[in-house]
Amino acid sequence: MLNVAVVGSEKSTNDHLSAWSRIKNVNVVGVVQIETTENEQVSERYKHKLVEHVEDLKSLDVDVVDLCLPVNRTDIIRHMYREGLHIICESPLASTLEEASAIVKECAEKNVHLYVGNTLRFSPEYADARNQVCNGNIGKPGVIRLSSGMSHPGGQIDIFTGLGIPDFDWLTWTFGDVERVMAKHVKRERLNGSPIEYALVSLRLKDNTFAHIELSWAKAKKEKSFELTGDKGMLTHNSKDSYPINVQLSPSYHEPKLEESILAKTALHRQLEHVAAWAETQNKPMIVVDDALKAIQIAEAARKSANTGQPVSLNGSVFI
Repeated sequence: MLNVAVVGSEKSTNDHLSAWSRIKNVNVVGVVQIETTENEQVSERYKHKLVEHVEDLKSLDVDVVDLCLPVNRTDIIRHMYREGLHIICESPLASTLEEASAIVKECAEKNVHLYVGNTLRFSPEYADARNQVCNGNIGKPGVIRLSSGMSHPGGQIDIFTGLGIPDFDWLTWTFGDVERVMAKHVKRERLNGSPIEYALVSLRLKDNTFAHIELSWAKAKKEKSFELTGDKGMLTHNSKDSYPINVQLSPSYHEPKLEESILAKTALHRQLEHVAAWAETQNKPMIVVDDALKAIQIAEAARKSANTGQPVSLNGSVFI
């Protein structure tokens, strides 16, 4: 049995608790909610598992901490590994490569396992696209286009780190390492004063594949798309054109039993299921920390290019 503690803020906590509740041989032993509002509290099922402070987790029998804070988590990560607690957190691990590398090194010194997630790798559309690319179905890759958009999240995190890193990670996982980065970045305000941002990141990979990644904090809701072109074919996907199966049950005394396969797993559920198996077997996980560092390195290079107007070459390795 894997004993999990979940630390997060508002909606993310309940999303993760819902996913963990559907995974076999997992027991949630503690929940810490940070910056919780009256409108967004932990679900009734887990209220008795609430503890007030992160420090209180050390008194519980915790195997791994699922940290689902979007930003400002470095201090909490450090507290966790100093207590010898293994850690799961979503990308980005940190806002800078230097800070992320230090965390990875310190976790290794403490013999603490660190898993940096990216639900994009577990999205059926993106996982299938990678398999087709790796199987040679599009031939030699030529031009890759990825797009991610959502409403502006606020806060101090930049668009390359906050929105781009999952795409940077999936790109290098699928097509290989990046050699050169060029980026443009625009910030504006709507008439009502709300911020919007847009960035275009152009990447040349080491095999001379070219990738263009469009990032937008100006959308009403989350949108993602890709267009993967090779000399034998092309793969495309746009979340705006995807319609999930909706199940509606008529009121009745005897509700029909639904096959589990109809109710698809979310990408988060698939990822946490993978993490639970990794924690049990200690096999190599799908995402290793070096992958997370590569994505942060690309984000830093994009930020530098946008600020200077010049391309940035990625020389050497980020391995530590």
